[in-house]
Amino acid sequence: MANILAMQQYGLKDFEGGYEEAFQTIKEMGIDTVEPWCGAVPTDPDAGVSVAAMRGLYQSAGIRAVCGHLSIAEYDARYSEWTQFLRDLGSSDWVIPFAKAESLDEWLALLPVFRRMADRLRDDGFSLAYHNHHMELVRLGDRYVMEHLLDNMPDLKAQFHIGQFKPSRGIALPDWIRKYQGRVVSLHLNDSTEEGSARLGAGACRAEESIKAALDTGVTIFIIEVMLTRATHDDVKRDVELAQRLIL
Repeated sequence: MANILAMQQYGLKDFEGGYEEAFQTIKEMGIDTVEPWCGAVPTDPDAGVSVAAMRGLYQSAGIRAVCGHLSIAEYDARYSEWTQFLRDLGSSDWVIPFAKAESLDEWLALLPVFRRMADRLRDDGFSLAYHNHHMELVRLGDRYVMEHLLDNMPDLKAQFHIGQFKPSRGIALPDWIRKYQGRVVSLHLNDSTEEGSARLGAGACRAEESIKAALDTGVTIFIIEVMLTRATHDDVKRDVELAQRLIL
């Protein structure tokens, strides 16, 4: 399977001109695939945006979908709509973008919810993955939260977010990519230092080494996670160009 470089839809939400112009802008950068974000389709019935309308925007722009960032709430409220959206646009992965827990017991209590989700998704031809932020890189007990989730649910896949793996957290992402080989559905590409965000490859998170480890272990989907506006366009384009050189 050919490698895919995609753009996170969340990173397009502030683009002047809306998603239609944003999609055209990323296509000019050579990207025709987007990671859908359920927050772009409010549950407010008067919002004027629907899952069907968002599908239309993707299709009219010639955009494919990967690794939909779809919450637990969307699973319960709009499962059929979102799975049809993903299927129509070429994606087979539902990625939980965020969950909240304050203790190890609360994190582990989420696993029966994830298993229920995964069972139904599997029957419909989809996998379930979980995207880490900083809270899943906290050590509780004998391992990190993300390890607790993955080690206790072997059919849960991982979507690792490079820029969260700061050296101070004591984790080397390339090691985790190799540890969970075959279960990494995609990598979110950005970078940071201990002080804040950095251009891809210019931070302290071993971004290029992580991308190489992913390629070596069979990962094929890589998703740019940066905020695109007209002001940031040139910086984002540099990140995209570096990613293209490394991946495609």
